[in-house]
Amino acid sequence: MENEQLKMNIEKNYSDIVATVLAEDIMDRFVDEDYLTIHDVVEKIMNGKTKQEQMKTLIQLLNEKLKKNPEIFDFFLKQLAENRNDAYHALEKKIRETEKKPIQVSEAGTDDSGYPEIPEKLRSRPVTEKQAMFLSKTFSPRHLHAFGTCLDFNEVEISHIEADYRKYASSTVIQQLIIKWKNRTGCSATLGKLLDIFMENSDLIDLHHEEYMTLDIQRFQKN
Repeated sequence: MENEQLKMNIEKNYSDIVATVLAEDIMDRFVDEDYLTIHDVVEKIMNGKTKQEQMKTLIQLLNEKLKKNPEIFDFFLKQLAENRNDAYHALEKKIRETEKKPIQVSEAGTDDSGYPEIPEKLRSRPVTEKQAMFLSKTFSPRHLHAFGTCLDFNEVEISHIEADYRKYASSTVIQQLIIKWKNRTGCSATLGKLLDIFMENSDLIDLHHEEYMTLDIQRFQKN
C-alpha cells in the first residue's frame, strides 16, 4: 500500500487508534529501529497526562518523521499485527482495509459521496476567512484536535491556538486552525485542498453531512 494512502487510512481511524492502542505497548520497537529517540519517548510521549494523550503524541511524532522514514506507518501497523492483543490485530486489519472513496461528480451537482460539487475555478482559489468560518460549523468542536492533526498541526500547536481563542466560540478555534493552516501552507492552501481534507476525514471529525450540504457555493464565490 502506498505511503500516502496508508497515512490517510490511519487518519481516518485516528479515534479508534487513540482509544485502543497504548503507546507503551509499541514505542520501544520504534526506538530499537531508530524511528524514535529516547528523548522522544521520555520527554514527549511519556509527558502525556493520560494514555490517550501519550498515543496522540506518538502518532504526531510518526507524522513528523514520515518524510525521513516513509515506511514508518507500515512499521506501526506491523507492531499492531505482532502484538498479542487481539484488539490490535483487528484494528490493524481495519486500517489496512480502509479505502479512500473515489469522488466522481454527477449531473445532479453532487459527487458520489453526496457532497456538493465545487466549480473547478473556485477550488483553485485561496481559502478566505469567511469560507473558514462557514466550514468551522460543519462538525462538532469536540473533534477540533483530530481536525488540527489532519491539518498537520501537533498537539502543542493545537492547544496553543485553543488557549488563545478559548474566550470565543469553539467554531472560532476551528476557524483559526484553518487560517493558520492557510498561512503556513501558502499558495497551495486552496479551497479545493481544504474541502478534500474535510471529505477524506469526514468519519474522523464526524462531519455533519446536512450542515455541509447546506454550504452556499454561490456565497463561497463572493467571499
